[in-house]
Amino acid sequence: MKAGGAAILGVAALLAGCVYYNAIYNAEHLFQEGERDHWAGRDSAAAARYEEVISKAADGYRREPTGPWAAEALYLMGRAHFRRGRLVAARAALREAANDAADRTMRLDALCYLGATLVASGDGRGGLPLLDEALRGLRKGPAEAEGHLWRARALLEEGPLERAWQDLDAVGVGDRRLRVAAGLERLRWGARYGDHLQVREAVAGLLSYPEAGLHADSILTLMTAVAREWGPSDAAGLLAGVAAAPWERTVRGEVRLARVQYLRAGGDTAAAADEARAVAAGIGLPAGRARVLLAHWTLARATDRSAMRDAVALLLPAEKDSAVAALLADLRTTSDLADAGLNDPLAWFAAGEMARDRLRAPRIALGMFLAYADASPNAPWAPKALLAALAVAPSEGTRAWLRGRLEGMAGSPYVRAARGEPAPGLDSLDGDLAEHLRAVRGALPATDSMAVRGQPARPGGHPGR
Repeated sequence: MKAGGAAILGVAALLAGCVYYNAIYNAEHLFQEGERDHWAGRDSAAAARYEEVISKAADGYRREPTGPWAAEALYLMGRAHFRRGRLVAARAALREAANDAADRTMRLDALCYLGATLVASGDGRGGLPLLDEALRGLRKGPAEAEGHLWRARALLEEGPLERAWQDLDAVGVGDRRLRVAAGLERLRWGARYGDHLQVREAVAGLLSYPEAGLHADSILTLMTAVAREWGPSDAAGLLAGVAAAPWERTVRGEVRLARVQYLRAGGDTAAAADEARAVAAGIGLPAGRARVLLAHWTLARATDRSAMRDAVALLLPAEKDSAVAALLADLRTTSDLADAGLNDPLAWFAAGEMARDRLRAPRIALGMFLAYADASPNAPWAPKALLAALAVAPSEGTRAWLRGRLEGMAGSPYVRAARGEPAPGLDSLDGDLAEHLRAVRGALPATDSMAVRGQPARPGGHPGR
């Protein structure tokens, strides 16, 4: 070959090598971008970056599968496949990378992620030796930190636990981006093993990490397990510091609302109300939800319609919230139906259903059902109203009194059905009732006012009311 031809071939080979190197360099750059998106919770963006990594690294590897950057290309493909959950493809690429790597650090990195893929696929015993070998030689950094995380996961399944907790301690030292993942593992397994110390440490850590707010749903899911195993009071106590968590306000409010429910389920209704009022004083969706909670609690205790005005006062500051607006509309409709009952007693029946089903106000519902039954004692639907009243009655005395009234209506299809007897004509009665109730609701005044007006008509007295 002439000297000129040899020179041209040499330049071509050099250019081909540069193209290969640039492909791997670009793939590495894209992988780091994907990692930033991955740990920041931007899953869609991360997935797109990882797919680009796989494409570019695979293209470079096909160009020169025995070249000096082949192991690097395989390592990149393996990690990207791992992030995408393609464990079989990840294992194949990482195993080749570990075998072909000329650089000791790259070999250990590849072994580390290879061990992680085995643990992720359920083969903790197969992954542990690889992780042990890698962690003996790796320096502090992302690969070493993730190796500790995956070894902890394997040890939490296989034991010993003390080594697992130590591995979780080491995760955040090597890469702060992984400390939330380590905290979630500590919380999950601490709860499963009944280790209060580990659970307290996990929750305290998560509440102190600004980035943990992105994983509030996962935290709440795990706290549900804690509440189920140890009781809601313990769960509420663990979340006592959430008000000071360095999270976005709305996320913090959602977790505080979960704490409200734990406090209430644990019997500390006063503390639950205080926490709910604190959330309600804020802005956003949690504030609206807190106001709805407080309004429903007010209505659940209510004995007359004055509590409906109190509920409206609680709700109005957040009336643009959809849940708040819905409850305000239900309050208005119930109030309008109660007023309409003065002219058409069947409206009291409709108001009772609204109070029971929508307002969750059983005693207001009781009064409305009884108002209808007292005003229309001979109507075919009076027994149904008394049965509805019986279902929401607050005391045995009231229930006994209602059963006594129903004894005189033994021939009603509603009473017969309640006793488990054949009830001919029941479907026809219910169809007629539904039609009449639609007419009653259709006759209500159209108004945008959220005010709850008037006082209820007082039905005839009875024992226990």
